[in-house]
Formats: sequence, structure tokens, C-alpha cells
Amino acid sequence: MELIKNPPPSEADIEAAKAVVKEKGEAVAQLKSAKAGKAEITASVAELDKAKENLSRLEELSKLKPGIPQKDGKIDYSQDFFAHQAFLTVSGQLQVETYACAVSSVHTFGPTFRAEHSHTSRHLAEFWWWSLK
Repeated sequence: MELIKNPPPSEADIEAAKAVVKEKGEAVAQLKSAKAGKAEITASVAELDKAKENLSRLEELSKLKPGIPQKDGKIDYSQDFFAHQAFLTVSGQLQVETYACAVSSVHTFGPTFRAEHSHTSRHLAEFWWWSLK
């Protein structure tokens, strides 16, 4: 939904951000070669850092695609987090939060599934959880 309201940046937006980074980098280089004051160089470096952060954010946003990845009209699980069809539980955690406001002591005990991208014996993706509130 967020990507529909705020579409990813265009290639032109990214190129403009790259140009700003290049411009700010050249400004820092000029100040250093002119042996400008430390405060002036620091301020210019801070502007360069902000421009780099903005470029990085735009590049990350440009990779996002709205909706569920599909291939031939079906969900493309190869682009999904687990790389195959997976089913996650809805735990009682959300409901217990409201009960915790009404009564002082509540707990939940049940299966928990973590969305961890690992299939090794040292990573728990499924376990039983006892939560006290």
C-alpha cells in the first residue's frame, strides 16, 4: 500500500542524487586542496554525508516493487523471503496485550514461528514460547 501512495524514485531521481553527491564531493576536495578551515571542511563533509545518505535511500527504494511478486499469474516464491511457500501463525500475543491492560498478570504459551532466513540446526525458526506480561 505504501508503494502505491509513494512510488519508488525514477532513474532520473537517482541520477540527480548522484550528481549532487559528485558536486558535494568536488566541493570537499576543493576546500581541502585550498587548505580551508576545519569548520568549513567539516560542514562541507556533513553536506556530502547527507547527500550520500539520500542517494542510498533512493537506491534502496528503487529496488522495491509494489505487490506480491508473480510469475505466469502465480506467486513467485523464488523472490519470497523463505524462497518457498511458508505458513506463519497468528499468535495470542496481540490479544494478550489487551488482557494485560485489564488484568495485571497474563501469559501465553504456544508455538512461535520466526521469519529468519536460515535453514540450519543452529537457527530456531519454530519453537514454543512462554510469554509473561
